Amino acid sequence: MRAYRPNEGRAAACPRHGGFTLVELLVVITIIGILISLLLPAVQSARESARRAQCSNNLKQIGLAILAYAQNEGTLPPGAIHTGNAASNAQYHHMNWGIAILPYLELENLYLQYDQTVYNTHPNNLPVLRTPLKIMNCPSDNRAGRLLVPTQRQETAPEGIATGSYKGNMGKRWTSDNGFFDYPNYFGHSGRTSDKRGPLYALGDWNGRKTRYGTCQIAHIRDGTSNTFLVGEYHTVDSTFLRATSTAFWGSTHSFHNLGCPQPESYHRLPDYDRCMQINGNRHYRCDRSFASLHAHNQINFVMCDGAVHSISPDINGALYEKLATIAGGEIANLP
Repeated sequence: MRAYRPNEGRAAACPRHGGFTLVELLVVITIIGILISLLLPAVQSARESARRAQCSNNLKQIGLAILAYAQNEGTLPPGAIHTGNAASNAQYHHMNWGIAILPYLELENLYLQYDQTVYNTHPNNLPVLRTPLKIMNCPSDNRAGRLLVPTQRQETAPEGIATGSYKGNMGKRWTSDNGFFDYPNYFGHSGRTSDKRGPLYALGDWNGRKTRYGTCQIAHIRDGTSNTFLVGEYHTVDSTFLRATSTAFWGSTHSFHNLGCPQPESYHRLPDYDRCMQINGNRHYRCDRSFASLHAHNQINFVMCDGAVHSISPDINGALYEKLATIAGGEIANLP
């Protein structure tokens, strides 16, 4: 007779689990998915904060380079130098502030490659214009580091030229609709008075219309260096309206490619060129000169004429925004 064993048969009745059940796995996967969904916005926010910090640092270095140029040369660099109609012959375009400050950004070798005896988009100068510069591109700009053919500079095809993310402050629009300090057709115009200009604007002589001002000096900034924009951001979503028109180009001397105008209307601070065009009735000459950014809440970074960097809300009061554009408007304007 077989002896009785108290635990016999229990192993078969209560088998040991060797892993998770399907339900348990689904619960774990669901929990992981919830955690990822909660963490993803925080990760994205941290990445954008890092991009924005890098963008601010770029502007800081650009501002210091401009001020170093001013200290050595006695004036700020020219916003651009045009000797002809900005809308037509490229052979009248020569220099801009972005090229002028290259030696002060430790890029002297690139500066020495630029041939100032020929026009900006001459074949001799295209290698310089086609050089992507990290310091001239904001990491939040979806066109940073790309080569594009500007609508206005088709002679740069097929490779195009390097994009940028920053524009110099040319000053306020000096009519209710038009009138910009980057356009040779207005050189010598009676409405182009000194109280409306910014620190960086176009110089030159077109058809005898010589600009009435030389380059800006620090002493000319009577509204206060801490309350006057020097260089600001411009990057937006892709435009379908005019191909690359909605892009800044750091090395191009064509008008608004690296010069902007702080305008009072809020749609000029939208990071959407096509939307700006839709709202203002397709007046491209105004949207072309906007400042805008793709940062969180569309905050726009500016370096001021004292070298400090500030973040400006796109909802800033339009009149105040315009006052911050001028070097000697006589206004009382303090950063918000």
